[in-house]
Amino acid sequence: VELMPLEYAAMLRELCLAYRLLEDHGDLKPGDTVILNAANSSVGQVVIQLCHLLKLRSVAVVRDLDNMGRVAPWLKSLGASEVLADTGSLKKELEKNKYFAKPKLALDCVGGQSAVRLADTLDDSAPLVIYGCMSGRAPTWPWNQWVFKQMQVRGFNLRKWMKQNKKKIPKMMEAIAKLVNADKLRVTYTEYELGTEFDEALDHALEEGRSTKILLKVKDIGVTY
Repeated sequence: VELMPLEYAAMLRELCLAYRLLEDHGDLKPGDTVILNAANSSVGQVVIQLCHLLKLRSVAVVRDLDNMGRVAPWLKSLGASEVLADTGSLKKELEKNKYFAKPKLALDCVGGQSAVRLADTLDDSAPLVIYGCMSGRAPTWPWNQWVFKQMQVRGFNLRKWMKQNKKKIPKMMEAIAKLVNADKLRVTYTEYELGTEFDEALDHALEEGRSTKILLKVKDIGVTY
């Protein structure tokens, strides 16, 4: 069994979630387009890289932040085909670029109007998969998207999948470990020592627009806090 570095083992949930989102949804083939919000999150970073490996085009949607000029080139270096601000009409932005066909899959972990904007870009009958709701607001779609586009909305929960597919877990983890060890998957992270650097880690975790995963390192497992 191939093992991965400890830092990546600590982010196994994000790695597995991204893997399953692409493996189980959309019936994708090379050249298809995937659109996702919160693309600078840990899951988003992995989805973008997996899309690149699978020869899929990824449209990375991020909050309209002041550091967009830094975030966009970074996401493109991971393999994103296009980076868009999560505002206005994403459909119109994509239509400006004839390079893109309508997305065959949308991945939403924000909810609210962000999910509505993603759905508006989709090809007919293409699924939108919800795996989180960072905004805390449920999306409400116009009736015509349900009727004329025959939109499909699905929910995905990794823990439930793992309970129902225990025999598939070793194969999935082996595949992910091989990609990590071959340096084909990477996630931006910052380590802090639990206890001495906890407050600093918390401040970093609360930063607006944070694009790095926060990891807490325990030097002595015999010590509790």
